[in-house]
Amino acid sequence: MVIPSDITFTFQIADGTYKPRNHPFFSFTENIDQYYQKCEAVICHAGAGTIYKLLELRKRIIIVPNTERTDNHQLDIAAFMGNNGHALTIIDFNELFNALQQIREIDLIPFEKHDFDKTEEILRYSVSGR
Repeated sequence: MVIPSDITFTFQIADGTYKPRNHPFFSFTENIDQYYQKCEAVICHAGAGTIYKLLELRKRIIIVPNTERTDNHQLDIAAFMGNNGHALTIIDFNELFNALQQIREIDLIPFEKHDFDKTEEILRYSVSGR
């Protein structure tokens, strides 16, 4: 796979032994937003917090769910985002090159956040039983 020369990467890596040789990287940062602000697109697992943060920032996302999880929540959220046009979702890393080509041209549907606050309803129910 040959990546177009106008695409650059910055990797967030785990605490393992692998270190990228051809691209900048970091392991942990208190301010991930500084990286998000600079990027055109993000490739990430299907963690809900990460995805919703990126959607709020209106970033283009390629979601690669972690299929080794014991539950299917990453597959579920990735499918929801992909099926509703909010992100590109791939399961197989062999699809990544195509996704990188598509992410710039695809018309993604902005995700509209709906506030969900049931505090008063819960308190009313707790006090009155209804």
